[in-house]
Amino acid sequence: MAESKYTAGLQFIVSTPAQTLDKHDRKAIRSHATRARATRPRKHAVQLWSWISPNRELGSLRNAAAEEAPIQESMVANAPSPRQFGSHFSGLQLPSGVEPHMIQDLVKLINLNKQAGYPHEVCVDAHPVERGWFPYMVSDLCCLHSMMFSLRAIVDRAPRDHLACFHYAKTLQLLQARLNEHDQTSALCDSTIMVVITLAISAELTKDFDAVETHIRGLEKIVGLRGGVRALTTHNNMQVKVCRADLAYALQFGHQPLLFKEGISWDCFIADSGLVKCSHRPHDANIRAFTETALDARLHNAMRDLHAFSCMSNVAYQTKGKLSANTYNEMMISILYRLAHLSFEHDPLQEALRLGLVALSSQIYLQRHYMEESYDFLLDLFNHALLRLRELAAIDLPVPVILWLTMLSHVVARNEPTAADWRSLWLDQTILRADINSWSQACEMLRSIAWVDFIHKQRGKPVFEAAISRLNNINI
Repeated sequence: MAESKYTAGLQFIVSTPAQTLDKHDRKAIRSHATRARATRPRKHAVQLWSWISPNRELGSLRNAAAEEAPIQESMVANAPSPRQFGSHFSGLQLPSGVEPHMIQDLVKLINLNKQAGYPHEVCVDAHPVERGWFPYMVSDLCCLHSMMFSLRAIVDRAPRDHLACFHYAKTLQLLQARLNEHDQTSALCDSTIMVVITLAISAELTKDFDAVETHIRGLEKIVGLRGGVRALTTHNNMQVKVCRADLAYALQFGHQPLLFKEGISWDCFIADSGLVKCSHRPHDANIRAFTETALDARLHNAMRDLHAFSCMSNVAYQTKGKLSANTYNEMMISILYRLAHLSFEHDPLQEALRLGLVALSSQIYLQRHYMEESYDFLLDLFNHALLRLRELAAIDLPVPVILWLTMLSHVVARNEPTAADWRSLWLDQTILRADINSWSQACEMLRSIAWVDFIHKQRGKPVFEAAISRLNNINI
């Protein structure tokens, strides 16, 4: 073997047009490049796997907290597609009785769903049209009529006009005929699932709760015959649509969800992944000591995941980073299903915390921008649990936990509690005990539990400032 003419230390290899590199020079360059790559610090990436279907890979996420860089995902966007000519509706063969203007009107419904399902502050756009509702509405007459009814009921706020009634009647007629067929292929297909979900959402918005329950229980049967949620297709986001409908039903009626009753993972989904490394000193130590000793491990893990998601969202918002729709949905579903399937009826502390986490999660994940109504039954349960907890003087809670519960009771409330309301009095006492007088100080405590600034600041800051004003008037 030829001996290298290069000694250890700093080396310069010169190449000019008149003097090319020999094989020893090229070997030295390759060796130097290899050593440089080996010593260069690697960017920490976290591999995430689906919570819904544990064998399905979601992709790699960079550790934003460690690198102080925007949250990125290697699989955020699909591969570039050819440039589109014309609109999504170019060249469509429309079913008999369907006019082109009806299809164009549905663009409003598609855009509404994209805006309502994902917070644009931290999430990339929803799945492309070809992976969402579009294939069903253009190829399935029953689905098309259901969406036309939904358009009238949701966007136009006219669920009982003659056009809405026509589309609703046609939807039920076609759906019933499909369910009565001897061959169940059509009854169990994706487009039928979309029809049932559309009818359930429309019934929820028009407060026809009996119809909501009928549709969701029908959805449960179809999904069961398909082999469960994990057997549904993922390319069109079907799993997520089914889970969203099931969770909305559970929160609306106060029931446990119909899906994922067995075989779910109670472990942390993102909190232990290394994706988020946050610090909330000096509150961390006290909160950790409290939650690890006082809470059920399943509730504790769900709480840690919601905390991690909140911190991710706050970092993403500040750095203009974005989460993919897939990752966002998996976090939502993993957290909400675990919380909704738990119950601590005989433990006021844990039940109050669980309901608080559910209320916060519903506001983050399930509150539709076009729907002013809140989950009334859930909020009533939360307020009842808080009142029950307040009456137990023997329970000594860390100040950040009490502040979070009392602030949350105002932020998620349908109507702002009056100054004489027990929730306002409890909030004032907590702020006094915490010895804080600024919104920034309050946010430091709230973030140590779970708090998404761009969602909760709008209502939270005025609530806090009103409490400070009441306390200042007392001291005058």
